Amino acid sequence: MKRHIWLAIIASALGFFVDLYDIIILSIVRAKSLLAMGVPEAELLSKGVSLINIQMVGMLIGGFVWGIIGDKFGRLSVLFGSIILYSTATFANAYAANFETYLLLRFLAGLGLAGELGAAITLVTEQMPQKYRGIGPAIIAGCGMLGAIVGAYVGGRYSWQFTYQLGGAMGFVLLILRLGVLESGLFNQMKEKTTLKGDLRLLFKNRDYIRRYISICIMGFPCWFMNGVVMTFTPEIGKAWGMDPLPSVSVVFTFFFIGFTFGDLTGGFVSQYLKSRKKAIRAYLSMYGLGMVAFFLFGRYSLTLYYSIFLFVGFSAGYTIVLLTLAAEQFGTNIRATVTTSALNLIRATVIPQATLFGILSPSIGAANAAMVGGVIAIVVAFWGLGNLEETFDKDLNYTE
Repeated sequence: MKRHIWLAIIASALGFFVDLYDIIILSIVRAKSLLAMGVPEAELLSKGVSLINIQMVGMLIGGFVWGIIGDKFGRLSVLFGSIILYSTATFANAYAANFETYLLLRFLAGLGLAGELGAAITLVTEQMPQKYRGIGPAIIAGCGMLGAIVGAYVGGRYSWQFTYQLGGAMGFVLLILRLGVLESGLFNQMKEKTTLKGDLRLLFKNRDYIRRYISICIMGFPCWFMNGVVMTFTPEIGKAWGMDPLPSVSVVFTFFFIGFTFGDLTGGFVSQYLKSRKKAIRAYLSMYGLGMVAFFLFGRYSLTLYYSIFLFVGFSAGYTIVLLTLAAEQFGTNIRATVTTSALNLIRATVIPQATLFGILSPSIGAANAAMVGGVIAIVVAFWGLGNLEETFDKDLNYTE
């Protein structure tokens, strides 16, 4: 592959590194940051849900905003604009003096984070040779997932203020490294045409488009159920099971994202080997289902087993980067960034109903049972969504809607 393609892959991988670091640290430092702001211990769960939800609302809104910008003005405009916003908000988070300021800054950070990965996947898939298209996103994901591991490490060992300061600083350094990245050739060809670009009316003009778009979004339920519910509220689940000592949130995140790193990295190559995005996703989703059964049946019996299951489930969740590649290949160049970026953040925003359901059910049936109900729903709808999508492995992306 040409030098500019490798540069785009490296810049995108580092961007995803910072992206995931920023997303994960909220869950890692949730308790100690809120306690430092004077939030009572009894309110840590409810305030934590509010923080996660507001960050995801920002991502949800930003997904559409950055996607439209990416299709109208180019993929690079998103890669630069989004990183400036979320790096500034994350750095400022270290100086939040109260819960209300914390909420506002996490909303702004979520708004900025929304553009990063979707624009990167769109840019790289459009620049990659067709027969190797699944490899670029796999490399981006494999390297990027290390950001979550670093976030879990830093957040578990250093102050919450330093954790946010480091995240913001890394974003500004990355901004400089992106100056040599080239715009997508397919976008440059398309922008001279009179066709509508980044127009949501194109996406919703027929039932097939709507069905495919919704299916892409709900296929992310399992990953964000595990991330936003089971891992974030792992102390509450461990307490419901009577575990002593309780599992550590930072250790859980570390094991999960070590598995996720290898899962994402291998997922792209498996799809290349099978010459099918859907077969690769189906295989990983099946492993995920087995991992969830093992977690709810045996996870309570020891910390070693608890953490080991997260390692396996994290590997199984590696289907998500293949899903994003599949999403980018489903639609034409004039709405590809809109679809990929907004779908990614709708996938992330699925944590809102899942965390809300968990919060509603926990008082009546317990945290562990509430998590189990959410897990069953997540895996069922993901398989349903997969059945609604077309295979795109050999699809030529040089077309418009």
